[in-house]
Amino acid sequence: MAYFIGIDGGGTSTKFALVDADLNLIGRAERSGANPNVVGLEAARSALADGVRAMLDAANVPLSAVRGIGAGLAGLDRPADHARFSALFAELFPGVPAVLDNDAIPVLYAASGRAFGIVTISGTGMIALGVNEHGERARCGGWGHYADRGSGYFVAREALHALFSAYDRGEESALSTAILAKLGLSAVSELIEWLYAPERRINDVAALAADVVRLAESGDLCATRILCDAAQALADAVATVATRLNFGDQAFPVVLAGSLFTHSKVLRDFFAHALQSQHPRAYTVQPLRSAEIGAAMMCMAAQGIALPISQPPQPSQVRIPARRATERRHPLTYGAHRRPTLDFLTAMNIEDSRVAHLMRPVLPALAALIDEAAARFRQGGRLIYVGAGTSGRLAVIDAAECVPTFSTQPEQVVAVLAGGMAALTLAVEGAEDDRTAGGTAIIALDVGVLDSVIGVAASGSTPFVIGALEAANALNALTGCIVNVVEAPLAALAMHPICIPTGAEVLMGSTRLKAGTAQKLALNMLSTGVMLRAGRIYDNLMTDMRAANVKLRERAAVIVAEAAELDLAQARDILDACDGEMKTAIAVARLGILPQDARARLAAMNGDLGALLG
Repeated sequence: MAYFIGIDGGGTSTKFALVDADLNLIGRAERSGANPNVVGLEAARSALADGVRAMLDAANVPLSAVRGIGAGLAGLDRPADHARFSALFAELFPGVPAVLDNDAIPVLYAASGRAFGIVTISGTGMIALGVNEHGERARCGGWGHYADRGSGYFVAREALHALFSAYDRGEESALSTAILAKLGLSAVSELIEWLYAPERRINDVAALAADVVRLAESGDLCATRILCDAAQALADAVATVATRLNFGDQAFPVVLAGSLFTHSKVLRDFFAHALQSQHPRAYTVQPLRSAEIGAAMMCMAAQGIALPISQPPQPSQVRIPARRATERRHPLTYGAHRRPTLDFLTAMNIEDSRVAHLMRPVLPALAALIDEAAARFRQGGRLIYVGAGTSGRLAVIDAAECVPTFSTQPEQVVAVLAGGMAALTLAVEGAEDDRTAGGTAIIALDVGVLDSVIGVAASGSTPFVIGALEAANALNALTGCIVNVVEAPLAALAMHPICIPTGAEVLMGSTRLKAGTAQKLALNMLSTGVMLRAGRIYDNLMTDMRAANVKLRERAAVIVAEAAELDLAQARDILDACDGEMKTAIAVARLGILPQDARARLAAMNGDLGALLG
């Protein structure tokens, strides 16, 4: 009889399994952690040797009957680590072939019997590691407790931050009560001695994550916020791996492993929500077997042994959710009508806080759109927004604000709203569904090659906006879009698609909430960035602002004083001498020239004060 050993070595514990060639379980064992970065090399060595010996002795199987060992070990990524552990296994288990890999790979085998898909582990540590159909690998995370987000250590650390912050404010918290009780302490101040004790290990701190999980599962929103942050970090890691492996439009499994995923429904639910907002073709699965058995399977596969397990559904057979991410229900707000108002507001705040985070990945694409649109704007082109409903109203607001803020003419930044300006305050039934009307509106504006047309639509599928972008493309305008759903039809039309995948709203389908917030942030950046590159901002000052009232006239004086390093009285005098023209006044003060000369030099620079002053 041939036997195989599988080892799952984590930061907190190491699990062992002894199986035969048919994957029948012969024996098990468990010892302390085997990640040398957490427990030290000697402790890892002892855990591995003792675990295998105890398991073989209990099963009455000699080492000579073991045909191979498969081991998934946390932190086993660098060639030097692999070489060190290969030498250690050769010393501990002489003559037994060993297949060693990162602890994520056996989980893939445990889930599907092959190395395909992405596994994300959240235990003491975390990692997302994937393998595509070509055998190419990519990973994200797994850098240790200082650097990783989404791990048990991360959750525990965030809980301690929340606990100490509440204590500083003189507030009681369920986290402090739970953690002090767990550690047998009577006061928050005693945590300092416990936390910084010389013998304190990483896994001691990470173990506090169990209390966060328990509190979140019982509805504590402080704990829930921490787990939502962890889930978002894990989803981001998986999305990074998926992009690097170029799964494209292929469905792929994401295997959830580790103690946090095992014990926290909050983490699993929010992770799935966050991930599918970014990658709708990802589907989550649970391992069919334990990670240590998966390690044995990894070894068996390396020796050419067919694995006798049923395969999970193939990626091509997985049904993609029919509803857009923005039209799904949010796991945080089930039963909202039965919960306190503060709970609902906290859930909204948790979701709103994600928006700025979700903006980060789109900044390079947004910057590229701004640079191209600004170049056209400087040559006399227009910035034209097109939208319907909330998206259109936000576009109208942004366009309107450009007039007083940057002294644009109303025809330079234009918002086209489905249903016309009447739709600004009243719903115009069916207007957004009229694709032809969108194209007609663009043609009526006599759009040309110097214009930039930006479609704004949460769903990315509004017919009016699609028609507008189709017409703008036909007229050779620059086109862009701001959408909140990946793989949106509008994104396929735009030269510069900006997708901010905000996912489900706390109130299902109400994209005036989080999606609207994301659109507002993107529009803020777009118009301000275009005006910056078009020379209508100097330094970080609104030097093209229209000083149309007392408050703004005083602000104009402050701006001139800041830009020219004057006191307010001097700034007011120069402004008066320059007929209230801020850029003229600044040039006069900085260059020591007459107002008429300043106007002439500014005109030669197309009004760009930065180009004039450097």
